[in-house]
Amino acid sequence: MTFQHRTLRRFWRALLGLTLVATAGSASAAPGVRTVPACTKVNVSATIDVPAGTTWDGLAKYGKWVCLVGTASNMKGTQSESQVPMFKLNNGSTVKNVVIGDGSLGSGTNLAAGGADGVHCYGQCNITNVYWADVGEDGATVKKLSGVTSKLTISGGAAFKAADKLFQHNGDGTLVIQDFYADNIGKLYRSCGNCSTQYARKVTISGVRLGTVNVAGVGVNSSYDSKSGIAGKYDVATITDLVYGGSKPKCEAYVGTGSGNEPVKDTNSGNIARACVFK
Repeated sequence: MTFQHRTLRRFWRALLGLTLVATAGSASAAPGVRTVPACTKVNVSATIDVPAGTTWDGLAKYGKWVCLVGTASNMKGTQSESQVPMFKLNNGSTVKNVVIGDGSLGSGTNLAAGGADGVHCYGQCNITNVYWADVGEDGATVKKLSGVTSKLTISGGAAFKAADKLFQHNGDGTLVIQDFYADNIGKLYRSCGNCSTQYARKVTISGVRLGTVNVAGVGVNSSYDSKSGIAGKYDVATITDLVYGGSKPKCEAYVGTGSGNEPVKDTNSGNIARACVFK
């Protein structure tokens, strides 16, 4: 074998080794425990509307970590359904590098800490490296935008002190949660159980670590009844690398229904197995 051939072989072996390392490093391992970055409080009196296709970056805007605290009566972060969002994300927009709510008020889960109704996504949006120091009515909600299949991707960051669900899926399409940490929450995710317009929704969870969970990790509709308008359909939660050692179920299944009715738990094991998919 010539010197040139030996050199070429060593080159390809080295390249293969780097490829294997890169592949191993890209695995969706759950993060460790995270804490809220030290931040400067900024009072907010109205929803921040992020135009379509743009990015609202807290670090770029302020030059430091800030925690946004709602001061209006409908942004206090209570469990009132009249709460408005801190951010409205229009189609193709992103919010990143910011803290929502005042995390210094205590350890309970209904502290009116100015988290408002978190973030509302209309269409396809991204929430990147955002921390909810104290979750308000919800942390983020997927809303339906006419003519667009919804997709909300939440990556990085963490959330704390959610009295109920953290991420609410009211619109259609898919919600993706990756590289995320949450503690002291009711549920990480809930597909709407009784919206006036129902959809068979998808949620993909990968590389997520949960601390204390008070109800369940994920809540999906493993079937829909005749009042839902989509009887015979069902949600699918695909869960990879969800690290949680508590006693509450990782995935809880319901029978989705229509507005004005209350969803009940689905006890059909076949329905549950098709809706809660662990990989």
